[in-house]
Amino acid sequence: MNSVIKRSFADFLSLRFILLSILPLAVSLASLIGLVVLFGDDIFAAFAKPQIQTYASGDGFIAWLISLSLVQFIITSSFYVISIFLAIILSVAIAAVITGFLTPYIVKFINQKYYNYNTTPDPSNIRVLNLIFITFIKFILIFLICIPLLFIPVINLFILNLPFFYLFYRLMLIDVASNTSDRLIFEVDLQKGGGVKFFSASVIFYIITLIPFVGLFSQIFFVIFLSHLLLEKNSKGF
Repeated sequence: MNSVIKRSFADFLSLRFILLSILPLAVSLASLIGLVVLFGDDIFAAFAKPQIQTYASGDGFIAWLISLSLVQFIITSSFYVISIFLAIILSVAIAAVITGFLTPYIVKFINQKYYNYNTTPDPSNIRVLNLIFITFIKFILIFLICIPLLFIPVINLFILNLPFFYLFYRLMLIDVASNTSDRLIFEVDLQKGGGVKFFSASVIFYIITLIPFVGLFSQIFFVIFLSHLLLEKNSKGF
């Protein structure tokens, strides 16, 4: 593991990859600025607050409950927390998409420099796309299951991360493994989830993605590190 860490940092800090890291960051920030310019109104004031007042002015237990200041505070604070979280996730998703297009180049460079591992026959594009589609379906199902808990303060921060971590982890595994492994080893990596080291690294990387700007700039490093992890394992034959 120490060799993987050293090689990953050495590669990431090279001019080649520092420049590449700026691309996902720049595109993400530009996209977010564009969204703010186009849809910069106070969404809560425009949608959520009127809805709360409408329900609170009605009859019945629900109306009475929503009319309470504490309940309105919980709903309001939850709305802002979830909105900020989703804004971070959106920026990370944009950066991840850009990084995904760079993954073949990154893996090829690392493989030629250190491992010379034969990745042919490559996993088929149809298989990879099918796995991505299934991952998004499972993500949506997990997200729907988590919805009832989203408006419970504190708990919502943890619950909301479950579906997004699953999406992050599985897409990273599919993206990196499909470029570092041949068709047979790719299926083995999927069954094992990339292994304990891959999963543990994904947990740490996901937490880093939640740090504004840092997560955007680090996407290339994530791919470099995970590529080293799988290529080293594959080259040793286990």
